[in-house]
Amino acid sequence: MPRQLNRFLFFVCLAVCANASAGIELFGKGSVSKNFIDKDNSTLEVDVSGGAAISLFSGFRLEARYSNISSLQNKLDVMSSGLVGTLQNITTQTTIFSLGVDIDFLGEKSPFQPYIYVGAGYIQSTRSYYFTPAGATTATYFTEPNQSGISANGGAGFRVRLVKSLALEFELFAYGLNVNKPGPLINYFGSAGLRIFI
Repeated sequence: MPRQLNRFLFFVCLAVCANASAGIELFGKGSVSKNFIDKDNSTLEVDVSGGAAISLFSGFRLEARYSNISSLQNKLDVMSSGLVGTLQNITTQTTIFSLGVDIDFLGEKSPFQPYIYVGAGYIQSTRSYYFTPAGATTATYFTEPNQSGISANGGAGFRVRLVKSLALEFELFAYGLNVNKPGPLINYFGSAGLRIFI
């Protein structure tokens, strides 16, 4: 699916939300984590998501989301299929456009609102890195072919209503890759952010 079509579908959904008579909500959340594989090898991950929701009736929302997941691994030693050397600055960028439903269990008047999110979307992923063969001093830059396809998305979390128009939001979000093939890959991350009730 071309990138222009992705953006078009996302903004069409936002326009529908903006012109609806029901309650409109805008949200943004994110997380940053750094994980050490060993003392010299680490991965930095930054996850950001945002979007808009329309409250169809109490406790039930139609939600459009944009998510960007970026990770950077500083190095990885490889020894496979005759390939021996070190990968450096392994950068993976994943973008998801999704549409789904958000269901909260206690209703909008509760100050504490546990919820689940279930949706589907379109995902694009790119990866690049530098490779230095064993015994060499010069690194070569490589980019892998873009991967894209349909993703299944799910989330569970809770909101803490601070005032009538603002809530803190905490979520564990998961997305599945190659869901139309055997053995899909499931990735997940936690995030925190704000939701504005217009």
